[in-house]
Amino acid sequence: MSKTVRLDATSCRNAVWRMAAYSRLAVLVVQYLSNALISDHQARDVFISPCLGDGDDTVVGRVVTHFLGGFLRWDAQYFLHVYRYGYTYENALAFFPAFPGAVRLLAAIVPGHPNTAFLAVSIALNNVVFVFAALALYDLTLRVHDNDVRTAYNSAVLFCFNPASVFFSAPYSESLFALTTFYGMYHVQRDSVWKSALCFGCCALNRSNGLLNSGYLLYSAVRTAVTKRILLFKFVLGSCLVFACFGSFQLYGYYKFCTLRGHYFEPKIVDYARANNLVMPNNHTVPLWCGVRLPYSYVQEKYWQNIGFLNYYQFKQIPNFMLAFPCIFLLLNHGFKYFYNNNIMYLGLRDRDKPDFVYVVHSTVLTLFCLFCIHVQVTTRMLASSSPVFYWACGSYFQFPLNFNRITYRRVYNDFKSRLVVLYFLAYFVVGTALFVNFLPFT
Repeated sequence: MSKTVRLDATSCRNAVWRMAAYSRLAVLVVQYLSNALISDHQARDVFISPCLGDGDDTVVGRVVTHFLGGFLRWDAQYFLHVYRYGYTYENALAFFPAFPGAVRLLAAIVPGHPNTAFLAVSIALNNVVFVFAALALYDLTLRVHDNDVRTAYNSAVLFCFNPASVFFSAPYSESLFALTTFYGMYHVQRDSVWKSALCFGCCALNRSNGLLNSGYLLYSAVRTAVTKRILLFKFVLGSCLVFACFGSFQLYGYYKFCTLRGHYFEPKIVDYARANNLVMPNNHTVPLWCGVRLPYSYVQEKYWQNIGFLNYYQFKQIPNFMLAFPCIFLLLNHGFKYFYNNNIMYLGLRDRDKPDFVYVVHSTVLTLFCLFCIHVQVTTRMLASSSPVFYWACGSYFQFPLNFNRITYRRVYNDFKSRLVVLYFLAYFVVGTALFVNFLPFT
């Protein structure tokens, strides 16, 4: 018979931030060893910011690049470019300004070469933010699951070692997005409308799918109207704020590329655009999408091909579907079971309905969208940073408090399903990091 484990909310919360810190240290170590021991893959048709030619040859620069250079891969190159030069290329409009803007503000106080400052500051920022995101998930889970410490703790620990972990430490927007998403959801549960709207507004300035978070505010407005017979317009206004944040960046894209005015760019920026057939702002012509399409949707369709319903369904993409399969299966399985076992006819709008209904709907819809409409390998990191349901679903397989830094076979592995979940998380944690830092495709 298993031993009963007593859980204290405060002690578990303290354990969560320590676990988050340990996991970030583990990512740094795996990144360094993988980058040092394995030769980089020569990826084709990959954006490399021309500012890399202006490297930092100082002792500090060489040390930072030696230990952290493996993180500067794939989309991190876009964020570095936006940080250094702004939106000089049309394809950069796919990357929203909140993360590079935050790095620029912090790096302003860091002396030395801007490339070195970006690498050091962005990684430090993401690792610190990740710890707070783990705490935000813990607090949110306690709130939604009626102070169930076991579920909150297991979910937060799984977040610390999630399958997309390398993207939460590299110069990507995932950590900041997860923090603002989870705390926004938490404040919705507390009816702190303006705090949640501010968090979700930051989400909408960080990633395009942050716009979906406005649905939590609108749903809360409907639920309050049904259960309390009160129509609170502040929820609607909060949702409008989120749309305004998203729209402001689209308007900036129009202003940058659709207005005829003088621009000056360094010669290497112009040369790179000519060599790679990239569109730049100019004072002669405007792009054809101006006044017709949103900048983001146009850029996604042009530079990231096969976006759209079933357009990615090709035989050569089977490995990418296999890569995303565990995340997709876990979320869809959890979602369909939830809808089957609960009375969803009232859409979770009654007082006695479970408060997690809207979260499961959000995760299920987002998973289906990833499966059918985008590059499917992105699913893992998108859902890992966008929905707490991913961790609630996986955490349900464990009966004991999960503790990855003291794994014992009996304590963690309860059945075949829990073994598979742990294998999935740890394998992607290690192998995914090694693939990413050597310019090999991963999520």
